[in-house]
Amino acid sequence: MSRLLRSLSWPGDLWSTKQRSGRRDPNALSSDVLAHPRRWDEPQEAIWMLDFRLFRYALASAEHGSFRRAAAALNIQQSTVSRGVRTLEHRVGGPLFERSHAGIRPTPAGERFLQEAALGFDHLERATQRIGAMQRGEHGEVTVAASVPFLLFADAFERLRDEHPGVALEIVEGTCSGCAMMVQQRKAEVAFVSTIPGNGPAQSLHVRDERLVAVLPKSHRLADAPTVLLEELRAERFILGAGGLGPALADYLQRQLDAKLDQRLLRVGQCDLINMVARGFGATLAIRDLPHAAPDGVVFIPIADENTFPIHAIWGSPTANPSVTRLVNLAREARPITVRQATEK
Repeated sequence: MSRLLRSLSWPGDLWSTKQRSGRRDPNALSSDVLAHPRRWDEPQEAIWMLDFRLFRYALASAEHGSFRRAAAALNIQQSTVSRGVRTLEHRVGGPLFERSHAGIRPTPAGERFLQEAALGFDHLERATQRIGAMQRGEHGEVTVAASVPFLLFADAFERLRDEHPGVALEIVEGTCSGCAMMVQQRKAEVAFVSTIPGNGPAQSLHVRDERLVAVLPKSHRLADAPTVLLEELRAERFILGAGGLGPALADYLQRQLDAKLDQRLLRVGQCDLINMVARGFGATLAIRDLPHAAPDGVVFIPIADENTFPIHAIWGSPTANPSVTRLVNLAREARPITVRQATEK
């Protein structure tokens, strides 16, 4: 209990800051508290409008068995402790201590009350420590919305996990607009997207640019080319994901080629799209190659003509979560992906 009492030295400031002026004992109780004991018909909620120091005095008195020793342990006047305990007894509506020449000891009801109070203060101490750890980025949760593939920032996520093992990281895939909406609705702290909506979150940062890659069947006429022009793919049937980066890639193709294209948005992930390319269902685009996950029947060919895809981090109002700030900085430090063919001859 003594450790708990030491940790609770601060709560008294919550209700008594105006008692600090002049030469008065800063631990002395205000006349308002002393002069207004709880009435029997007073609502139970009024108990909580107490100076937390009253509980501290009572806990110290129970631990030391006398008001004098409790006052010495707290380094305050004995009268302050005894009057504070008396005020607490009035407020809760019954005696907490039996008093005698030998000292004091809690009444049965007082002992139960002090046990509950100590438990409550223990929860308060943990809550205080936890919020402090969250403000330092040591604990908490960070939800990341992403329209770009996880592998683009896998190193940043891994480093954040290693640096702050107490932070739970959740990654939610969505379209660019969907990710921006999650940030606006505070369902995600930060999002990594390729485009920033016009009415999107107020804070944004350009992280880097990534080159586009054409994913073609190995039997394709351009399969052996070192690079490919978008114009050379005009006649292809493009299969793209309906989620994640798919809609942004579809818009990009439409803008660059300025023509009606054969495009299909499918509700499948990138790995399934690549497997479909291997089976001859069409071609697709990606912003990095996946040689370790790609089937034998596809090749990854860089798109020429300086066709790059911007990656942005977006978040709402200035964040007080240092884990979010650290994640954005780690994403900027991450090395851009080097595009290469998935299969080498």
